[in-house]
Amino acid sequence: MSASLQGKVALVTGARAGLGAAIVLALAELGATVIASGRKAGDCAEIVAAVVAKGGKASELVLDVGDLAAIPERAAAALALHGRIDILVNNAATIDPMAKLSVLDPLAFDRSLTVNVSGPAALVAALWPNLKGGRVVNVVSGAANHAMSGWSAYCAGKAALMMLTRSIELEGAEIGLRGFAFAPGLVDTDMQAAIRAARINQISDVPRENLQPPERPARVIAWLASGVADDLAGQYVDIRQDGLMERVQQSE
Repeated sequence: MSASLQGKVALVTGARAGLGAAIVLALAELGATVIASGRKAGDCAEIVAAVVAKGGKASELVLDVGDLAAIPERAAAALALHGRIDILVNNAATIDPMAKLSVLDPLAFDRSLTVNVSGPAALVAALWPNLKGGRVVNVVSGAANHAMSGWSAYCAGKAALMMLTRSIELEGAEIGLRGFAFAPGLVDTDMQAAIRAARINQISDVPRENLQPPERPARVIAWLASGVADDLAGQYVDIRQDGLMERVQQSE
């Protein structure tokens, strides 16, 4: 079965650059109308223009997933753009604070969990009545399963996001909503540049040339959102697992 998103509307958080921008392009290439969101007006202007230049449909939305009080209004604004949301990709995340527990700032830890877990949960809740028959793809990480020195906040957040995905899959059964947790591996993004600069753990030592381009995991996310891989819903899906990319290629 070929993956297609014709007639679907997708909302992507953290879409300014890197993986988020690549996800916007990948969804649009499969036919979706994409809402690219960033924290400030103009953050996603470049990626929206790139989609339109290729003949696709995209628009920009100001949405800060760390501002929990504003999420209901921002979700309503997203719905007002096209009258529906079929796909939500929770991509926005922060790697900070990168610090050992002995010197951790508890407020920074809390802020990390707000961005990486509470924001996505609030967005799902706000859009829930409109996600009937839809797909939510949460971008997780190998850090959801493996503790890393200096990454207590990030690891805890991604583990919680994995469990949130399972809750979406469980409770979404009533409305035909499916939830996916996807680990993109090590991707050449600004976050990886910050990790290299921090010198906090062994991931800092991975050479940039060994990182994969954002376009590769973005293809997988668009594939998961299309509905052709619903057997993977509710599971931890890692780009490095055997046979995954072959399945994606066969659907293209």
